[in-house]
Amino acid sequence: MSLPNATFKSLEISAKGLISRADAKAKIINNTNKGIRFFVQRDLINIPEQYLETAIPAHVNNISSTQRNTVLSNGVDSICLTEHFLAACALANLNNIDVYLDNEELPFGDGSANLWLELFKKHNLIQTVKESQIKLEEEIYIEDPNQAHKYIKAIPTDANFSATYQMDWNHPKIGKQSYTWALDKDAIEEVANARTFSTEAENQMLGLSGWIVGITETDFTVPLRFPDEPSRHKVLDLIGDLYLSGINPLNFQMQVISNQGGHYLNSLLARELSKL
Repeated sequence: MSLPNATFKSLEISAKGLISRADAKAKIINNTNKGIRFFVQRDLINIPEQYLETAIPAHVNNISSTQRNTVLSNGVDSICLTEHFLAACALANLNNIDVYLDNEELPFGDGSANLWLELFKKHNLIQTVKESQIKLEEEIYIEDPNQAHKYIKAIPTDANFSATYQMDWNHPKIGKQSYTWALDKDAIEEVANARTFSTEAENQMLGLSGWIVGITETDFTVPLRFPDEPSRHKVLDLIGDLYLSGINPLNFQMQVISNQGGHYLNSLLARELSKL
């Protein structure tokens, strides 16, 4: 399906990368009907014309890891933490762009998609999907092979896209919570501003305390932007991962429900959607 594409010369941004803790730079330019592609190009000023063989297309076939984040690879270069950027592209309805990076990671920001949405807004590139147009013909149900209580499913509907995440954590400030983002009802900021989170013990061990939202035994290390911010962020991850089907998931007429799933189950659903 041919989708509209924003036209712009180039966008550039620099922010600290989560893995390297150093400034990570990105340069984004249009391409012609090639989808979203990543390139590890150390020199972002003198980009060679012959670069096609180095591309890492944002597609489920290029996933190399779903352990804690979604990593894409072409067998030579890898790009980690792709899900927040791809979620921002989905929410802004951006496609057919080449993303040049000076390292094997994207700028991280605050752990939400806000860094990218603000960049797109600054350049008037937000093209919100107004109506889902691709009909899902039958339900897709995928269960975690090792933990049957974890599953993800896509249900056909006559309505526009929606995504629900159901969380169940043994924690006084999380517990059982659920969040649904619906295309025809909710602003993109409602899900884009939800930050990632980790245990504070893990943050301290990795040197991320004060940067990543931390979970202590009884509370969070910083005030939450929303009472259900953890489940909202899981929906953000879901939207980003599903873009790896090769089609903006917001264009599908479907209701996606994830019960305690993560990047792995998201990737399996993305693979099924890529076959449609």
